Amino acid sequence: MNTESIVYIARKLHWTRDEIGQLTPHQFNELLAELYFQESVDEWRKMHSVATILSAIYNTIPRKKGSQPLKAKDFLSSEMPQRHPRNEKTVEQLAKDKGIKTPKE
Repeated sequence: MNTESIVYIARKLHWTRDEIGQLTPHQFNELLAELYFQESVDEWRKMHSVATILSAIYNTIPRKKGSQPLKAKDFLSSEMPQRHPRNEKTVEQLAKDKGIKTPKE
């Protein structure tokens, strides 16, 4: 738990320091990760709205015959943020996948 993260959570959720202090480190990290994810989704939606407007404006400009109209995704550099399933492998499985020998072997 660092100061910036605590202030970020307090600002986004309007929580007090006491409420944030009651969280376990795991809960704190999970909450912070969820807030970052939700913020990235909100930001992407805003960018998509702007890209839609840009494509509509661009498509009103006369072009050569046969040219394709642009879509909002043509103005965006990435797709909407997605949740990635957690990697539930154990340390031993991860080490085996990487070819690292563990003391148990």
